[in-house]
Amino acid sequence: MTFVCPACKGPLLGEYECRACGRDYPVIHGIPDFRLFPDPYIGIPQDRAKAAHLFEAAQTRSFRQMLDYYYSITAEDPGDLAKVWTAHALAETDIAAFLLRKAGIERGRALLDIGCSTGGLLIAAKRGFEIVAGVDVALRWLAIGALRLREAGVAAQLVCANAEALPFPVESFDTITSIDTVEHLRDAAAGMREAHRVATDPATILCATNNRYATLPDPQVHLWGVGWLPRAWQPGYVAWRRKDLHRYHIRMRSAREMDQLLRDAGFSMRGTEAAPLIAPHRPKLESALDFYNTVRRAPLMNRIAPRLWSVARKTST
Repeated sequence: MTFVCPACKGPLLGEYECRACGRDYPVIHGIPDFRLFPDPYIGIPQDRAKAAHLFEAAQTRSFRQMLDYYYSITAEDPGDLAKVWTAHALAETDIAAFLLRKAGIERGRALLDIGCSTGGLLIAAKRGFEIVAGVDVALRWLAIGALRLREAGVAAQLVCANAEALPFPVESFDTITSIDTVEHLRDAAAGMREAHRVATDPATILCATNNRYATLPDPQVHLWGVGWLPRAWQPGYVAWRRKDLHRYHIRMRSAREMDQLLRDAGFSMRGTEAAPLIAPHRPKLESALDFYNTVRRAPLMNRIAPRLWSVARKTST
């Protein structure tokens, strides 16, 4: 796979040196690290150290065991939420396959998953694409993802990078996915512009995210009403309700905000809709989700639905 400097978009030499802007990008356990800035929770040196530890731990553990191990060494992630996040991570491949099928995205040449985490979507997509690549800002999660891909027998390119500064040439991918990512970005508008830059013409992008104005608890921290508060108040409210949790950095979007992000980046679309839902890890919800999926296209559902999705196109025609 060809990479460019994420900062200046110039060519790279070796593994990987940009002479134009004087930056070097290391390869860590087979994963190139092109980050220009860290994620909100941990610095780059600390993340690299944690990832190195996880790569070593993965030599004697399964993917399932690595999820448990990760949370056992991450004190800032409370146990009750870790249990929820683990169950969701184990179901990610089935959820991704469902979303891709519903969106009509099952075949293509090259797919990029922005915010790939442990690679569940890459596993779901691999059979229909010649090339699958995943980008995530957290090297520690890519370390666990590499194990997941090995267990699944899937060859995919994992890259540590910022969504706002992707290390790929223009028009590299005909399909782009971004699942539960946009709400975590430092600059979501820049992230969507970068997705547009690396998309071929034509190309399809699928974004799915939690709805800011859903009439359910915030699925990240399991608190009611977070999204309805002014954004400046949200971190303080979460800190008051969950004193055992790291600072709240999430910026959930409404359907209108998702439309604006994608259209401002240059994509064309019908409009953000209430997303189809599946929860294989929560079988008691099956009947309720069947009903929801029947009515999700009703007027105004995209204002209050638990999740939103946007299927947009890059095209010059």
